[in-house]
Amino acid sequence: MEAYDLKALEVKLKEMGLPAVELLAEKCYSAVKEWIKESAEVSATPYDNLIVPFIDQLDTLVLPVLNRIDGEEG
Repeated sequence: MEAYDLKALEVKLKEMGLPAVELLAEKCYSAVKEWIKESAEVSATPYDNLIVPFIDQLDTLVLPVLNRIDGEEG
């Protein structure tokens, strides 16, 4: 092993459940989006209602990044 070998770190993280971390990150992201939508519905501020129709468009940016947490696509 070399100092600060990223492949060695990847192996350690996979052994510790990195795929599970990816799944949890995706679930957290989904929960945050749902929470934002629910909060916008009950909020007295009308401005947050403007983002609700567009919030799912973040998926094209966020989900590909989350899908690579474990070093593999998907």
